[in-house]
Amino acid sequence: MAYSPSTPSPGAAFAVGSFPGAISEDSVFPRPPPPTPKGHMPLPFIADAELNALFDRMVLSPPVPVLRLGAPSRLNIRSSATPLVSLDSPDLASLRAAGDVGYFHLVGHGIPPQLPSSALAELSRVDASAMRASILSTLGFSAENQGVDAGVEPVMVFDVDELGMDALSAALEYARLMREVGMQVVGLFSGSGGVGFGENPFAEEGGRKARCLVWVSKVGSGEPAVPPAAGDAKAYPYVLGLHCEWEQGAGASSWVMDDSGEWRAVGASEGALLVTIGDIAQVWSNGKLKKVRGMARPTPAPGSDGEEGGEPARLSITVLITLPLDSVVSPLLPLSGAGEDGGDVEKEEKEEVSEDGDEDGGSFRPFSLESYAWGLYHDQLESKDPLAPYRI
Repeated sequence: MAYSPSTPSPGAAFAVGSFPGAISEDSVFPRPPPPTPKGHMPLPFIADAELNALFDRMVLSPPVPVLRLGAPSRLNIRSSATPLVSLDSPDLASLRAAGDVGYFHLVGHGIPPQLPSSALAELSRVDASAMRASILSTLGFSAENQGVDAGVEPVMVFDVDELGMDALSAALEYARLMREVGMQVVGLFSGSGGVGFGENPFAEEGGRKARCLVWVSKVGSGEPAVPPAAGDAKAYPYVLGLHCEWEQGAGASSWVMDDSGEWRAVGASEGALLVTIGDIAQVWSNGKLKKVRGMARPTPAPGSDGEEGGEPARLSITVLITLPLDSVVSPLLPLSGAGEDGGDVEKEEKEEVSEDGDEDGGSFRPFSLESYAWGLYHDQLESKDPLAPYRI
């Protein structure tokens, strides 16, 4: 069959040009569009542009914030700077700071550095189990009275003015020196400046007599970062508590429960005594001084459980400045809103209650120390403020 010249042959329709991919001029297929800078850009240039754009985003974009979670709170534990008071050169600002938190470190006290360790060594050789009846007698309680458990803390309690410490020369010397220091501190809070009691509570004309107790406790084992359980600690009313920390070892600390019921970790200060303000002092000051509930609790040492094969249990000494059990405790200062004639403020002012549940003015009714001491010792530091029933 013959083909017309105007009709392309099958071979001509698929003719291949001089280079692969070329199409002949007489092809029936349309030609591709000519290359443009946008549609046909060299590969190296595209890579450079992408790298430049990525670099610009890294430089100009704000960094992604990193979330850091703080340490979880535990049992409302707080830690803050501890006020420092010096017996050599006391100042009003440090006393006010101490009164605002209920505890402070005391320097310039003159306690020999080795005496606390010697006192602890003597007390560790005493058979504490044989002293259970005498402990309750010293505190003024009877073992038969309402089933007091004499086996719980404290391990030993001595009255400095009684005969129980005659055979413990180092412990007795330590207790007497600590009593002298405590009485000097009471004097600091008896001066002017609106801090403390406004008068010397142990002045001869006042008729009050100070009593000094040596409270020896066992330092239990446990995790150092956790405060002791409130129900495991016995307590007794006092004016001031004095505790030596430097025999506890480097890095040791103590726990105190502040007036709001929260635990605070108090780190040791080299050569300083830890002094806590007690409930009697708070009543005397008519609420101007904050108190610490119970005594300071030293940090437990892991493994010192006193069992066979373990380390011997450690002891801790707290010297308490307190009152005879037959005393009556009442404020020594009038309310800040009292008139010039010494009368009470108006009833509605005294009944105002602040957000934290404490009554403004901090006025207290007089109460018997004996009944209060029994309740405090028996209730084992319950969460409620033990002085709450005596507030006006």
